Amino acid sequence: MKYRSITISKLETSAKEETFLLCCNRKYYRANKLTVELLHSLQKYENEKEGIFAFVEQTKGLYTYRYIEEVVKRVINPLLEGTNVKANKSFLYERKFLSADSIDKFSCLFSFLFEKKYIYLILASVLIADVCFFFQANNLMYFDNTINLYHFIGIFLFVFSSSFFHELGHASACKYFGLRHGDIGFGLYLNIPVLYTDVTEIWKLKRKQRIVVNLAGIYFQSFFLLGLIIGFFISSSDILRYLILIMNFGFLMTLNPFFKFDGYWIMSDLLGIPNLRDRSKELLVYIYNCIRKKSKTKSPYLLEMRKKEKWGFFIYSLLVNLFMGFYLFYVIPRFLFRFIQGFPTQIEKLNIYLSSGLTPPFALVRNLGVQLIFLILIIYFLSRSVLLIKRNVRH
Repeated sequence: MKYRSITISKLETSAKEETFLLCCNRKYYRANKLTVELLHSLQKYENEKEGIFAFVEQTKGLYTYRYIEEVVKRVINPLLEGTNVKANKSFLYERKFLSADSIDKFSCLFSFLFEKKYIYLILASVLIADVCFFFQANNLMYFDNTINLYHFIGIFLFVFSSSFFHELGHASACKYFGLRHGDIGFGLYLNIPVLYTDVTEIWKLKRKQRIVVNLAGIYFQSFFLLGLIIGFFISSSDILRYLILIMNFGFLMTLNPFFKFDGYWIMSDLLGIPNLRDRSKELLVYIYNCIRKKSKTKSPYLLEMRKKEKWGFFIYSLLVNLFMGFYLFYVIPRFLFRFIQGFPTQIEKLNIYLSSGLTPPFALVRNLGVQLIFLILIIYFLSRSVLLIKRNVRH
């Protein structure tokens, strides 16, 4: 009876062979057709022995009873017990702050917004308004010095509330497709702070539907952006212009397919590859091992894919590894070098303004704050990375 607690559904991927999704204790696992047939046999009979015997007969003696018994012991039972199953962690640090139940009413209430007529109307309106903003707004990057601390706090609160609304979008999309969503939390990806929503159940959906859920956050934030643009055309406020630019930059950052943000999951569904980042590293390791002529090299997922998506995955794998190398070995070291070189001068300027009783320029305060936060996050990222490497070496 215990095997009946495992639910089985088809997983839509780009693999040549049929792939399935196993769900047990709200955790999800990829399985091939043979494993699923074994599970069906175990679920059909009242005890394990009968199920294994039936499966062996079904395969016409291709496998022995002892072999299948060992497979059940080593592969299926750990799913039920939750042992020997490594979870892929996207974040160096994560903490949940809102339970699924606490946002359930909201996600149910606004799930209707994912009907096609509303999606097309809102996205078309935002696109037209955004294009008009960039063509008509003058001095896009100019900001006067009238922005004070209260403005800065207001900007921070707006960005946080917009990001939170982004996560509610993912939750509402899950409800639209009849799925449960998980909690909302805060995480640290590399040295970048992010909010996240647990939408693991969307693996049950078709690839196109998963893409809708992944785009749902930006879709919900589009309501904010539309309001900001309308407000800007009425008032020509510098603050609103600044917030519009922040939101557009945020969209570009979110759609980046190399970091594990929404763009990454969209790319994963477009290519039909679960664990896309691991698969891209796997391909790199495979090529490296082939060059070194190492024996017993594991065949990469690329060879299991249909032809249609192979080239896309190959190009993505090369680009993502180059990008991550660029970020880790150029962007971060360059920032540290420029921080050491320029930060003391900026602090000196700040002291001159404060000692003279003058309000420091917003650009100066913003630059100092961003640099300090970025430095703290880099230090945390590097320290956690060193600890993880040490732990892996010990094991």
